Amino acid sequence: MEHEKPSIKPIAYTYGMYLALLTITGIVILYVLNEEQNWIISLISFLITIVVYYYGISKYKKENANVLSIKDALKVGMGMALISGIIAAIYAVVHYGVIAPEYMDTIREKAMDDMLSQSPNMEGEALEMATNMVNMFTSKFFMATMFLISSLFFGFIISLITGAIMKNDK
Repeated sequence: MEHEKPSIKPIAYTYGMYLALLTITGIVILYVLNEEQNWIISLISFLITIVVYYYGISKYKKENANVLSIKDALKVGMGMALISGIIAAIYAVVHYGVIAPEYMDTIREKAMDDMLSQSPNMEGEALEMATNMVNMFTSKFFMATMFLISSLFFGFIISLITGAIMKNDK
């Protein structure tokens, strides 16, 4: 007897929200600590991310009579990644546009200094074009887009591996 597959939406929304809260918490902790990056926070965040994906995919498997294909694991994981990425991207725009706009200015200045130290003779149109590129890559909207893309990329990889490990086609 065939059973009806459960909906992915509630799982994707719930666990996607958990992932978004994890990302936002990491951004806030780095902001409070006044750091650009911290490998310990990144490692802890990555491990918790894997656990959240595992639990989300595991919940779907339990609701699906303990049956899980890699395709279903990818659907659940990508749904979670999409929800998480959208929320984190929106928060990034708010955070880097309102709460900490000086962060983007610092990154922009560092990028310009690095560029000019590598090419000290740059001038004119080349300098203007390079400045425009630096400004584009250090905008809050570019940062938000990268949050979404990285969420989808890592969500795909983690879901694929998790799905391959938990696979049970019966």
